[in-house]
Amino acid sequence: MLARASALALACVVLCRAAGAQDLPPVEPPPALTAAQQQSLEREIAKLRNNNAEPRGKTEAGIIALGRGAIPALMAECHTLHAGQQAGLVTCLLALADIRDRDLVAQSLAAPQVPLRRFAARKAGELKLPEQIDKLAPLLADADEAVRTEAAIALVANGREDGLAVAVIALPGPQHERVRAALRGVANKGPHAGVAAMLKIDPKREREEPEVAAKERLAAVDVLHAIGDKPALVLLVGALEDHHNLVQREAINALRDLLEQQGPMDGSSIFQQIKEVERIKKVWKDKGA
Repeated sequence: MLARASALALACVVLCRAAGAQDLPPVEPPPALTAAQQQSLEREIAKLRNNNAEPRGKTEAGIIALGRGAIPALMAECHTLHAGQQAGLVTCLLALADIRDRDLVAQSLAAPQVPLRRFAARKAGELKLPEQIDKLAPLLADADEAVRTEAAIALVANGREDGLAVAVIALPGPQHERVRAALRGVANKGPHAGVAAMLKIDPKREREEPEVAAKERLAAVDVLHAIGDKPALVLLVGALEDHHNLVQREAINALRDLLEQQGPMDGSSIFQQIKEVERIKKVWKDKGA
C-alpha cells in the first residue's frame, strides 16, 4: 500500500509539473511591422535620445503603441551609450515583452549591452520563471549599478535571500520604493544572514570610516523593517545595542512600528532614547519572543 501511495504521489508531481509547463503559451517571435510602421519606429527610437523624461515619455508611448513588433528594433539599438535613450529603450522593452518572449529575456541576461541586461533582470523578476530567477545571481556583481539593483529586486521579490546584500546597498537610492516593496518577498524565507553581517561593527572600519559604516547599518535596519518577520525582529532587537545614535534610533522606530504599530518616538534626548531602548526590550520580552 505504501509503495502504491508513493507511486501515486510521484505521478502527481510529474503531472503537476507537466501541467505547469503546458500552462505557458508557446514562445512566439514578435510579429513583423509594415514598412510604414518600421520607418516610424526608427524615427521614434532616434527621439529617445533625450534626457528629459517628460518628452521622452511621449515618445515611449508612441513606440509601445506599435506592439511587440517593435521589440527587434529596440533590441538592436541597445548598443547606445546615451543615458536617456538607454532608459527609453528599457522602458519600451519592459512594456512590450511578455511570457511569449521568455527566450529573448533569458538570452538578454548575459548580453554585452547594458540596457538589455537591465531589461532582462527586471523582466525575469516579473515573469517569475524559476529557471530565469536562478540565473540572476551573477548579475549581483555586474559592472552596471542599475543591473545589480534590478537583479537584487527580482531575487528578493521572488523569495531569494542571495539578493539581500545588494538590496541593502540599493535601498537608499533612486529605486527606494521598489526595493522596499520587493523585500517583503523574503519574509520567513531564512535568517537574513547577509543583513545580519552588515549590522556587525568592524573596529577597523569604525576607526577609518565610521560614518560610512553607520550608513550601511542604517540601511540594514531599514531593510529589516521592510521585511518585518521574526528573524528581522530578532536582528532589530540586537541593533538596539548599536553605539551610533541614529542606528539605535532607527532600530527603536522600526520595533515600535512592528511590535506596537506606533509611530516614531518623540523627543531627541539621549536620555529619552536610552529609556525607550529599555522599554522596547521589555515589550519584546513580554511578547515571549
